Amino acid sequence: MSEENQEKLSLWKTWLIKKLLSSDSSKDEILNLIANDDTSEDQVSKFDDNNEKSLIKNILELESKSVEDVMVPRGEIISVENKQNYKEVFQVIKEESHSRLPVYENNLDNIIGFFHVKDFIKIKESNFDLNLILRDVLYVAPKSPILDLLKRMRLSRIHIALVVDGIGGVDGLVTIEDLVEEIVGEIEDEHDGEDIDDEIIKKEENLLVVSASYSIDELEADFNINLKVADEEEIETVGGLVFSKINRIPKINEEFNIDDIVNIKVLRANERKIITVQIIKLSN
Repeated sequence: MSEENQEKLSLWKTWLIKKLLSSDSSKDEILNLIANDDTSEDQVSKFDDNNEKSLIKNILELESKSVEDVMVPRGEIISVENKQNYKEVFQVIKEESHSRLPVYENNLDNIIGFFHVKDFIKIKESNFDLNLILRDVLYVAPKSPILDLLKRMRLSRIHIALVVDGIGGVDGLVTIEDLVEEIVGEIEDEHDGEDIDDEIIKKEENLLVVSASYSIDELEADFNINLKVADEEEIETVGGLVFSKINRIPKINEEFNIDDIVNIKVLRANERKIITVQIIKLSN
C-alpha cells in the first residue's frame, strides 16, 4: 500500500469508527455509506472506493463475531504481579513494548487492574507502588458481540477488557487495538494475500501456514507428532506454544525450533499477540 493511501486509510478509518461508535448507526445506515459517495465528508470522498467498501464490509462482518474470536488467549497474556519490584516491572515493559499491562494478585484469575506505561515512567523507583497507578478494567463474557464492547470502551474510556467465564476465571484479554485490527487489518495487509480469518491458510506436506489460534491437537494430528506440552501450562494453541517457549511476543520473521520436531516462523504479529505462523515439520 502506498504512503498516500496509508494516510488516506488512517483518515478514513478514524472518521468511520467515530461515526460508528458515536451514534446508534444501523446496518442500513452503514450500507448507505457503501452505496453513496458522501461528498460532505472530504476524508471519505478522497479515499479509494474499493477500500471504503472493504472497511465497511469488515465492520458489518463484526456483527457475527464475538469477543472470544479476537481475544488474546489466557496463555498469551502479558501481565505483572502486584508484588513485583520496580526493576522487574521495568524489564517486562522493556521486553514487551506494551502501552498497558494488567496486574494480578497471586494468580491470573485475580486481576486487580491495569496500568499505563506512561504512568509508570512518572514514578521514581524509591517511591514505587503499582497500586498507586492502577486503573479499572472492563469485564466481558466470551460471547459478547465485538461492536458492543467497542461502544462500552468508548463510553467508559477504558480500552482494555478481561474475558471471563461463568465462574470468574480469566479466558483472555482484549484491547481496543485488537478490535480495530479486525476492521482495518485486512486492508492494511492486503498485499499479503492471506485470509487471516481462516485457521489454515496454506497446507502442504510437512508445511502449514496457520492462524496462531490453530490448536496444538490439530497440529499434532496433521504432522503425526507429539509435542511436549505440560497439562498444567493450559496451552491449547500454536500461538500459546510459541509464547510459552520464549515468554514474550516474537517479532515478525523470528523462527523457533520446538522440541527439534517443528520449526515455527512468525509471519504476522502485533504488539499484543501472534497472528499468523508458518510451521515446518523437521526431518526425523
